Amino acid sequence: MNLYQLMKDYAHCRGLAPDSQLPAGELGKSLALFHNCLIESGMEYSDEITSRKISTGPESLTPAHLSRFVVGFLPFNSVSTRTETNEILFELFSFLSWMNKKDIHHGLAEIDYQNLVQTLTAAQERCLKLSHFLDNETGRILEEPPRILNTVNDIFQVIKIDGDYIYLHGHHQEDPIRVRLPNEILNLVRLHDNLDLVLGDTSERWVVLEAGQVFPEYQAG
Repeated sequence: MNLYQLMKDYAHCRGLAPDSQLPAGELGKSLALFHNCLIESGMEYSDEITSRKISTGPESLTPAHLSRFVVGFLPFNSVSTRTETNEILFELFSFLSWMNKKDIHHGLAEIDYQNLVQTLTAAQERCLKLSHFLDNETGRILEEPPRILNTVNDIFQVIKIDGDYIYLHGHHQEDPIRVRLPNEILNLVRLHDNLDLVLGDTSERWVVLEAGQVFPEYQAG
């Protein structure tokens, strides 16, 4: 059974109220948000008349999906209070526990959910500040736009920090990209951070043209 259908079955069992404002709102607000984050992350889906629906199984879930949801996705999707965030994360925990009780294998079965969420929540302030500073950097670049020969839009992972430069590896790129950044940004960057960026190639250097979500990579131990 695919992940969307499992979420729908869970929402029915729990009697969750649908949210007409969200895609896949029939799953209830919390799971609809998680479902939409997974689609945004690149998880396989079927494009149906009313909305997109995840078509892959629950084994496709990874801690990286949870990291993106907690740190990168929720703050950008009208979830503004700690109480509301806690309610959403508790509902997600209940869904994972429901799958465990039904002996449904899924990719988050082995994690310590509470500890991981606490770790991710602690990283949220830094990542939000980093996202804000990266957005400011795009504004600075676009004040006097350089001639751009090529653009790349991807989720990039920080693989090296060297002086004024970070080295980024895109999910869909073979070769790393080196980007020079000001100190206020470099001081917030950590190895294995994931950055949603549009980068521009001026032939002399790469520059940040757009910046979105920032979230850390899950590191076991």
